[in-house]
Amino acid sequence: VESRFRELDILRNSMLASDTFRGADNLALFYSLYKTAQMHGVEFETYMRKAISVMTEHMSEIEFEKDNRGTIIGYKSDSISKEVLESVMPWNLHI
Repeated sequence: VESRFRELDILRNSMLASDTFRGADNLALFYSLYKTAQMHGVEFETYMRKAISVMTEHMSEIEFEKDNRGTIIGYKSDSISKEVLESVMPWNLHI
């Protein structure tokens, strides 16, 4: 029975170890994508490669937030269409 909760325990510990709320939030987002891909029978690494590939094609549509050194620390806004975003959801991935 304990093995069934191991993933959640690892996630909880990782989130507690995050330095910021933003880090914990991002970790929760990735875990959600991981579980959704798993639920739809999509291998997560393959899913991430496809999603990153599609999003890279639309980089010009994203306005990034940068710190004083020019390092990207987030994004301000994007104009990526809902159709593109929907196409990279795990339940729509056809590889």
